[in-house]
Amino acid sequence: MKRFLLNGFKGFLIVSFILGAVVALQTPLQAKDVIKFGCAICFTGKNSRTGKLYVDSYNLAKDAINKAGGIKVGGKSYPIEIIYYDDKSSDAESAKLVEKLIVEDKVNFLLGPYTSWITIPDSLVAQRYKIPMVEGGGASGKIFSRKNPYIFGTLPAASQYFHSTLEMLAGFKPKPKKIAIIFGDDKFDIMVAKGVKKVAPKFGFDIVLYEKISESSADFNTILTKVKSLAPDALLMAGHTIGGINLIQQAKELDVNVKMISMTVGPSEADFRKSLGKDAEYIFGVASWSPQMHYKGIIFKDTKDFVEKFKAKYHYDPDYHNASAVAVLAVFKNAIEKAGTLDPQKVRDEIAKTDIETIYGPVKFNPNGQIKGSSVVLQIQGGQVYQVYPKGTKKPIYPMPKWKERK
Repeated sequence: MKRFLLNGFKGFLIVSFILGAVVALQTPLQAKDVIKFGCAICFTGKNSRTGKLYVDSYNLAKDAINKAGGIKVGGKSYPIEIIYYDDKSSDAESAKLVEKLIVEDKVNFLLGPYTSWITIPDSLVAQRYKIPMVEGGGASGKIFSRKNPYIFGTLPAASQYFHSTLEMLAGFKPKPKKIAIIFGDDKFDIMVAKGVKKVAPKFGFDIVLYEKISESSADFNTILTKVKSLAPDALLMAGHTIGGINLIQQAKELDVNVKMISMTVGPSEADFRKSLGKDAEYIFGVASWSPQMHYKGIIFKDTKDFVEKFKAKYHYDPDYHNASAVAVLAVFKNAIEKAGTLDPQKVRDEIAKTDIETIYGPVKFNPNGQIKGSSVVLQIQGGQVYQVYPKGTKKPIYPMPKWKERK
């Protein structure tokens, strides 16, 4: 297995014995002088695009912490190290690697993976060894319904993801009437869809299509044909980036026109907008954060400072995945310094009491370990993503132009 030490994705092709030699030369990062975080996450596989967002932010935050002197434990400051393994977007592989991080690498604490269905088995490993894990990439309620005291998450509940979108739609004049919801077959997507099904009628919407799709399928022709015949006002998709790109491309090919398309994952990501170009225009998204927000931080001075430093290093705009990852390390830094020790149980107890402001916004956890918070609505306008509800920097454009009417 390959081990990635502090180098993000650049270490992909470096074999483990070379990495071991490099580590041996880095005397300031010996076990007794460093706080070690472990992270099994998708460098490869179907979710690697989004996995990269977390790795980029973990590394940026790590560098900022170390540049500022590290994390204080009692009367001494320690630099931090992150040990990465590629879980290949596999839940079984990820859980195995988390155990390896704990047993062989002797990490102090765990950073979470990406996607809810991988976070669940990883969190059970953390529970078995009583090592706290803070994760920023899983939102399914199933992660937090197991009374596991060692898992904490910085994404709001999946079932609430489209709540702000429905609230916004209910305020449009004329008010939309019909909604279609399609969703992938992983735990996060299913929870999002169930949330829409429960709440939409309370806002006065008719759900004309409620259908699960295979997350691994790239063919949306059948489902889009149904959408075209049912003519909903809004199409909501709970899925991931690749699926969202495929859906938009095929919707254009089939000339499927609805007044609104909104997605849980994709529109906030620079890669989504780059892949679709002008076809990404007017697509809505949901997020727990946007670059237009203004918060003071712990690792970074404020949101603006984080965004500027992130863009300078990585040359793309950060989205809520990136900010969520920074919040993960901010939570750990605060908890470790409050505990004054690296004892995992005492740090866990301080994590549970977290009440801080970060560049991601306020972070407090519910008793089940999931963050208290909700999502905002985003829309792509002029090739950029803007917060449009609530208190948006731009007004939402609705209805979106038909494909053949666009320039």
